[in-house]
Amino acid sequence: MSPRLAQIKDQDAAVSMLRRALQHDKLHHAYLFEGPKGVGKLSCARALAMAINCSAGDEGCGECIHCRKLQKGNHPDFLELGPPEGKRNILIDGVRQAEDWIRMRPHEGAARILVISPADAMTESAANALLKTLEEPRKGNYIILVSAASSSLLPTVRSRCQSVRFRALSRDTVRQLLCAMGMDANEAELLASFGRGSMEMALQHRSEEVAGRIQLGVEILEGASSRLPVKALDAAARLRDRGEAIAVLELLLMMMEELLHARAGMAAQSGLAHKMGDIFLRLQQGGTVSSAASHVAAINRALTSIQRNNMNPQLAVEGMIMSMRSRQKADFWSRIGAK
Repeated sequence: MSPRLAQIKDQDAAVSMLRRALQHDKLHHAYLFEGPKGVGKLSCARALAMAINCSAGDEGCGECIHCRKLQKGNHPDFLELGPPEGKRNILIDGVRQAEDWIRMRPHEGAARILVISPADAMTESAANALLKTLEEPRKGNYIILVSAASSSLLPTVRSRCQSVRFRALSRDTVRQLLCAMGMDANEAELLASFGRGSMEMALQHRSEEVAGRIQLGVEILEGASSRLPVKALDAAARLRDRGEAIAVLELLLMMMEELLHARAGMAAQSGLAHKMGDIFLRLQQGGTVSSAASHVAAINRALTSIQRNNMNPQLAVEGMIMSMRSRQKADFWSRIGAK
């Protein structure tokens, strides 16, 4: 069910901007909703569509025919464009069909709204095909691009959209939303700590999967700091699935973040330190901030290679491990696990 603008959590600045534009009839013809994944960007796009087409003029009453159809996902003047099922990219044919649709007069509502999510999934040719419509849309119709990686969009696309920035959700909000989905309070608390302000990331780490991912992360860290990286490479060999590899790498980033918090004398942000066991203590006691930063950079490069460049996940993780091991002689990280 689509929420109303008033129900969008922790995005007061974004919602206030859109409300002012609605109240003064100054909506921009094209918006770029950008920010971390899983923080409500797509929900806000749907809520804005409801507010625009609501018969009661009440930011989406939830009761009129337009609001009900939008909530059910069958309003003729609302279209969401994403990658075809089983694909990662939005191709030029899909964009051209969407452009033909957005240029038409509204069928029932006050305006047509096209939402492209994730917009960064558009191929370069697809994004270029969208430029003319972004420049000269039909008056009264709107385009909303939703992206968690807006920097990868063409500059010509970004420049034609008004940016609306979204921020990470609070941990308490993630916990509440998980509980509202019927999740047990203890599990919701655990996943909220893993979510880093993102519902999507929290749901990637369901409790039955967390233990295995933490174990893979520990094996990678131990193997990367041993004389022979056999354990780490064995772990990499089990990360052939793209989604699973991304989830493990994001968990690795959380491990490094927890380690840096511990080195700074800050309280634990999650239960990861305890779950990582001895490797966490060894890294905390002897590692340097510079070494931790090097590890974080290697993990981020691997994530980028998989997410944006479609690199083979196993190869990306193996490259990350080799990068972690690159500072052999002077670096504590290359010695703590030596056996």
